[in-house]
This record gives sequence, structure tokens and C-alpha cells, in this order.
Amino acid sequence: MQAIEIIVIIASVLIVTAVIARYIYKRVKGIPTGECETCSNKKKTEKMFANIRKELDEELKCGCNCHN
Repeated sequence: MQAIEIIVIIASVLIVTAVIARYIYKRVKGIPTGECETCSNKKKTEKMFANIRKELDEELKCGCNCHN
């Protein structure tokens, strides 16, 4: 094996281990994972609500003044 192959294998193993360790840490500490992770972060939740408000405002502006 060449040095580059060994480095790639080690890097791959480290990345997989880090992902698994992060998941286990969150499960042990009771931090939400998966789709619920988005809602647990206040900054992401505020951004999501801002996008929803923007879409609703654009939907109400149809140009015919029927909703105003």
C-alpha cells in the first residue's frame, strides 16, 4: 500500500467514527436528532418562520387588491 491509500483509509474511518460518535452523544444527552434537530435550534427556527412569512406575504400579493 502506498502512503496516500493509507491516509485516505484513515480519513474515511475518522469521518465515519465522528458521525457515529456525534449521533451517540446526542442520544445520550437527549438532544434531538434527525428532522427534529432543525426545530431545536432557535436561530434555524427563526429563519424558517421568516421564510414562511415571506412566502405567505408574496402569496397574498396577487396584484388585484382582492386581499387588501
